[in-house]
This record gives sequence, structure tokens and C-alpha cells, in this order.
Amino acid sequence: MKKLFLILTLAFASYIVDAQTINLVKDNSYAITEDSDFFDALGQAGTLYNAKKLTVFDDGTAMISHTNENRYSLFDKNGKHLKDIEIYFEDGKKKPFNLQPVFGKINNLYFTGNNSQGIIYFFNDNGLIVKDITIDFSSHEMIPLANNKIALFGGTSWTKQWRYFVAILDVNTEKYHIIYDDFEDSTFPKNDYTIYAKRLINHRIDMIKISDNVLAIAIPDNGKLLLYNFIESNLIEKKLDWKPKTLSVEEQQKMQSEAIEKYKKEFPNWSSDDMDPQTIAELQQEFVQRLENGMNYITEPLTLSWFTSAMKGNGDNIIFFEYIEEAGKNSFHTYSVNQNKTISQNSFQSADFDLSITKNRFVIHNGYVYGIQKVKGSENELRLVRFEMK
Repeated sequence: MKKLFLILTLAFASYIVDAQTINLVKDNSYAITEDSDFFDALGQAGTLYNAKKLTVFDDGTAMISHTNENRYSLFDKNGKHLKDIEIYFEDGKKKPFNLQPVFGKINNLYFTGNNSQGIIYFFNDNGLIVKDITIDFSSHEMIPLANNKIALFGGTSWTKQWRYFVAILDVNTEKYHIIYDDFEDSTFPKNDYTIYAKRLINHRIDMIKISDNVLAIAIPDNGKLLLYNFIESNLIEKKLDWKPKTLSVEEQQKMQSEAIEKYKKEFPNWSSDDMDPQTIAELQQEFVQRLENGMNYITEPLTLSWFTSAMKGNGDNIIFFEYIEEAGKNSFHTYSVNQNKTISQNSFQSADFDLSITKNRFVIHNGYVYGIQKVKGSENELRLVRFEMK
């Protein structure tokens, strides 16, 4: 049963949208000439499509992680492809294991997410692994901080609860301390139904670095914004200044009916590449039945999360994306931390690209938007692109 819930949870991990209001115009001075051939080859081979993460560093250089190939593509601040890096240990005998995307740099060393054994690899421009640190929890997101520290959003499984927390890792001492934690029931209710709209309630924490001294922790299911001050070592709690969306009974029933028809036709396998067809078919039948049963339990309005995801904007701004009501919408609140209020409500659009707005493929940095984006009208033609916001 837990595998079934995992599959449907992953279905909401990202979304592909077109957009409105703020035009993202391709910067034609970025990633040009021979690099177009480079990306044509990658796109046709499907390699760029399978890229795990785009990371933009403070100096404007960028890296695309192809972790299943032990390949990290490095680009200069103008988008020119410099080289591909394969990471390795100096003696050549030990091999890096279960590689994860690069999340940032500390002292000119790139660092990866922790693998299934809890190992974070630190490597130089040549790919040499200079250092590795092992942590005893699963980390979902990392942000490089000043003074050789990294903020990590992680979690551990207890007997009947999940513990989610934000920790600060000291790269020098290899120790970490927790600045925020929360607990969630990890046991599923013993019933025979699923209300599909409840999948849109987001429990995942988002971290945003506001400055060298302030880290924001945004909590979608209660609308809290916690600001951790590194100088004073304290958390300041604020409340987001809008109301979360509420779905009526009729809206939930419509969503439920559409989900039933969708999963009767197909049931993609998101959780395991080696799951056999019979198991997938059984999961499909079980889930469709739970959806059909769920129609009888939609009896009251449902309050959704305050936002679906949050990411760094320009300056001290945080962009909070709303629940998407229909394809082609990506409305967001721009919230100023210093002013403690929403300063605008907007959405993005691009004339040339179908926008994939996820933290792995969409980065706002120094007034630009960087992305791995699909060319409009193409089946699977992806580009590393930099946009100007008009």
C-alpha cells in the first residue's frame, strides 16, 4: 500500500505549464554558436531530457547534472559549454556510488546531494573527489551558506511518524545541528478509498536563502514563514498574507471523475523501473477502485496548501506558486521578506518554450531566469536557456 501512495505522491513532484503576464524572452547572447549543436545532440539522444538538475552558481556559471552517467556539464557565465566532468577518487580503485545532482559550491568545491548511503561528495573542476561527508538522514534539498556551511532539508522515519527537519551542516567539523523540525503521521488510514484532491495538499518544506545571515523556511500546509537568523541563532515566525484556495464539493467531484477516467486508461510507473507489468496492472486496478469508492466520501470543502512550491526571486523576494487550476497557468505571489507582505501577483509566459517550472529546471538568479526548457512545437527538443523578464 505504501508503494501505491508513493507513486501518486511523485506524480505531483513537478508540473509543466505555459504562462501569462511576465514575458520570458530568450537572451540570444547566451548559449550560442557551437553550443546549439551540443544541445541538438543531447536532445536527440534524450540525455538532456534526463538531466537531473540545473544549478546556477553565484558567479553565473552553471552546471547540469547527468547523475546516471557520472557526468556533470559545466558552462561559463555566457552559457558556453566548457567541459563535462566525471568524478573519481584519487587512487582510481574506489568508485563513487549512487551519484546525486550537484546542489552548490563550498570553497570552489562542487558538492552533490547525499546518496543512498548518506554520502555527500565534494569535487574540484577536474572531477577529483577531495572530500566526502556521511550524514545519517535522507536530505531532499541543500543550499550552500557562508562560513563553510550547508542548509539541508531532511527527514527520517520513526515507528509511526515521519520527522522532517532543517539542519545546518558544518563542512569543516562534519557535524550538523537542527534548527527546525516537525512530525507527521506515517501510518496510512485503514480505509478502501482515496480522495484525489487531497494529493494537492503539500507537506514538503521549502528553504530559501535570503542573505548570508538569513535562511527562510516556508511551510505550505499552514502558511508559516520562518526566518532563521544565523547571527542571533533564532527563528522569527511570520504568516503569509493570503488565504489558501478551497475546493468545493463539486470541484472535488469533478477532479475525482477526471482522475478515474485518466487512470483507467493509463497508470505510469513512477516508482520503479523494474516493476513487472502484472504488478503495475494490479496497482492500477486497486487505485481506480479506491478513487471510485472515494466519490462517496467527498462531502465537504477542502482547504489546500498556501502554495505548491517556493523559490528564490530577486533581492529578498520569495516566489510562491499557487495551486494550478488549469493547464497553462502558473500564478504566483511575490513576497518581500523585508516588507513582510506580497508585493505582486504574476505568472510567467514564453513565446518560444513550454515552461517547466520546477526547482531542478527553473532558476532565478541576478535578474535572469535560467532553465532547461522544451522548445515549443517540438517533441523533445530541450535547451539550456537564459531569459530576460519583460
